[in-house]
Amino acid sequence: MTSYRFLCKFMCLMLATLLISGCGFKLRGSADIPESSRLVTLMLKSGTPTAFEQALKRTLDQQGIALLGTAPYQLDIKKVKENRRSITLDRKANVDEYELLMLVKFEVLNTEGKSISGPLVARIERIYDYDADAATASYTLEKEIRFEMWQSLSERVVRQFVAQTR
Repeated sequence: MTSYRFLCKFMCLMLATLLISGCGFKLRGSADIPESSRLVTLMLKSGTPTAFEQALKRTLDQQGIALLGTAPYQLDIKKVKENRRSITLDRKANVDEYELLMLVKFEVLNTEGKSISGPLVARIERIYDYDADAATASYTLEKEIRFEMWQSLSERVVRQFVAQTR
C-alpha cells in the first residue's frame, strides 16, 4: 500500500513537471538572448552612478551577455538621471511622502558606431512614505528602494537592447 502511494505521488510530481516545462514556463528575468546579442561593448558616460553601473553589469551577466572591448554591438549610456522630490506634507509642513525618479537615455550602436535604435529611454518612479520620527528606518527603506529601482531599470535597458539587436 505504501509503495502504491509513493508511486502515485511520484507520478503526480512527474506529470506536474512535464506540464510546467511543456507550457514554456520561464523564471522571472530570464530571456531568450540571440547569439548575435551575447557580446556587447558597454560605454558609460562619466558621472554614471556606481549603483546603476553595477546593476547593469550584473543583469548583463545574468542574461549571459558578455562585455568585450570589441563586440558587434555597443550599448551607449548617454544620460542617467536621478531625482527625489517631496510629494505630500503633513500639517506641520514636514515631508510625508517622497517620489524617486530614475531615467536612463541610451542608444544601441553597431560596430561602426552608427545607431541602430535611435534614442531610447528607460524610466522608473516610485513613491514611498517618509517618517521623520523614524528617520533611520526611512533612510534604510529608501536605500532598499533605490537598489531595487536600479536593478529594475537595468533589466529594462537590457530588454530594450535585446529587442533592438534581434
